[in-house]
Amino acid sequence: MKSILSVLASLSFLVFTNTAVAGPTWYPQPVEAYKFGEMYPDEQALLFAFDYGHALVYERLLHNRGKITDPQAFEKQILAEVMAILKNPPTVKVDEDEIAPKYVFTFPMMVDVFDWSHLLHQYVLDVLASSKNRGPAMDARIQELFVQYNANKRIAITDVCKTMLFMDGHYFSKEFRRKFPSFNLLIWSYHWFQIKLYEALMKPSLLERDAAVKQVTAEFWELISDLPDSAYFDMMPETKTEAPTFFKKFSKISASFDNNHMLHDIVSDILTSPKVLEQDMRMVGITYAQMAMDPEAFKSNNCQ
Repeated sequence: MKSILSVLASLSFLVFTNTAVAGPTWYPQPVEAYKFGEMYPDEQALLFAFDYGHALVYERLLHNRGKITDPQAFEKQILAEVMAILKNPPTVKVDEDEIAPKYVFTFPMMVDVFDWSHLLHQYVLDVLASSKNRGPAMDARIQELFVQYNANKRIAITDVCKTMLFMDGHYFSKEFRRKFPSFNLLIWSYHWFQIKLYEALMKPSLLERDAAVKQVTAEFWELISDLPDSAYFDMMPETKTEAPTFFKKFSKISASFDNNHMLHDIVSDILTSPKVLEQDMRMVGITYAQMAMDPEAFKSNNCQ
């Protein structure tokens, strides 16, 4: 069975490796692209730092599989590195190939799925931040971008909401948060920050938006000030709870974003659990990336 999985994984790598190297491209780039960063450069830099931090942790987990004898010491060391990045973040998006080549090699399809979803995250922020018309025209523009996102059926995460069993219902689930609780809460704080930015940018006036973004940023730094004690999450933050105004208007986009965030937890667990053999990882990664795109997999009965 293992040899069959290895062959399938090798074949899958041949199919997906070129797209992972090149990365998905949104063409033409929206006219609003990175307007959020022009208006809120500190927050944009934090978002770039989040991507860097994710990739760094994934790479370290891969390189240290089976060799982490003291999880607390390992977590403390890498957490210090990530915090240094957050406090001095990059001003441009850093290529994951440079930060985490083994991770990109091992999870080619997963990387493309994340990259495509992160582009939608970015462009929604850009429209919310820069739109002069705060009514139907802005809403229509965001929906237009969402249509473009969904048109790429090969790597678009489904907009059908999934139950938390998608994140926690597998043979390897919860391994990351058990071994590395501070890392886990840091990643959930990343996701909280992204979600709360959507809500902040739904405010009607520029003055209100500026104040709300500033408040969200201050709260984020408080959340991660003394991990694990400073973060209050018992479960991954969801858009419906943390950004109700945004969710009400864009429930399908919200579901897609929540599915993305659950998929990040899945990757963390795959990389941490000894139940997933390293030679099987590429195939396991492809399986769960496809599950994230499947509207029927772990479909919730509470979808809006």
